[in-house]
Amino acid sequence: MAKILIIGSGVVGHATGMGFQAHGLDVTFVDTCSDRLQVLRAAGHRAHHPNDMTMTDTDFVMISVSAPTTETGIDLSSLIKACESVGAKIHEATRPLTVVVRCTIPPGTMKSTLIPALEFASGRKAGVDFGVAYNPEYLRAHLATEDFSAPRVITLGLLGDDADTEKRLRALFERFSAPIYVISNEEAELQKYASNLFNAAKISFFNELRVLAEALGIDPETAFEITALSAEGMWNSLYGTRNLGPYGGVCLPKDTNAWLKFVAEAGHDSPLIAAVRQTNHSLGGN
Repeated sequence: MAKILIIGSGVVGHATGMGFQAHGLDVTFVDTCSDRLQVLRAAGHRAHHPNDMTMTDTDFVMISVSAPTTETGIDLSSLIKACESVGAKIHEATRPLTVVVRCTIPPGTMKSTLIPALEFASGRKAGVDFGVAYNPEYLRAHLATEDFSAPRVITLGLLGDDADTEKRLRALFERFSAPIYVISNEEAELQKYASNLFNAAKISFFNELRVLAEALGIDPETAFEITALSAEGMWNSLYGTRNLGPYGGVCLPKDTNAWLKFVAEAGHDSPLIAAVRQTNHSLGGN
């Protein structure tokens, strides 16, 4: 039976631990919040402060602490501290150990910051003395446990060609019966942002059109439902993802330009669509 430490027991960490426990794995939660530890223990879970955790007989360490965004960018301080705490205990490991980061982090963070923190604190080499991976989460806050237990896809970002770590992680995650993609750390970090940024852009797209429609006295709701069925970018999940250059053809450049002119003449702005056109121009499109 695999033994797993969950570092950070917030939404992501809790869902991760509960999902593995549901499959009969041995899970221990680790958190710095005493109130959170009390809640976990009262619910019958094993839970420790980082000072009391041990790597003895541990197979996987899942790091899911907070990495909030501030005015100066992403705050990695808690994540770095968690890596240092884990690194300081790696010498205790009696089994092949794999450290897995599940927080959303900019591309290159694993290689430039987190892996060095683990290596410095442990005095050991990632990919040689212990495995390391980036495993982005795709959880909705209100359905996190359900989403973890029934994933659409599992992404494993590895450091180089680490066949042993890949084998161990595949064996861990294949029980969830989801497609598993193995890519590099940087590719996985980029993919997680692509996932979230696409969701943000899609919401903003329909919000922008909704504001304009309502300003024109048009109810957009049914029109948007039809759009979900008619627009290829909605029903073809790979539409626009391939490296085929800027959009072109008969309709897209013409209609984008016409829409922006129409909106301007009506006395309104369409900044997202204007940015779409500008991006297309910068890539050599019309």
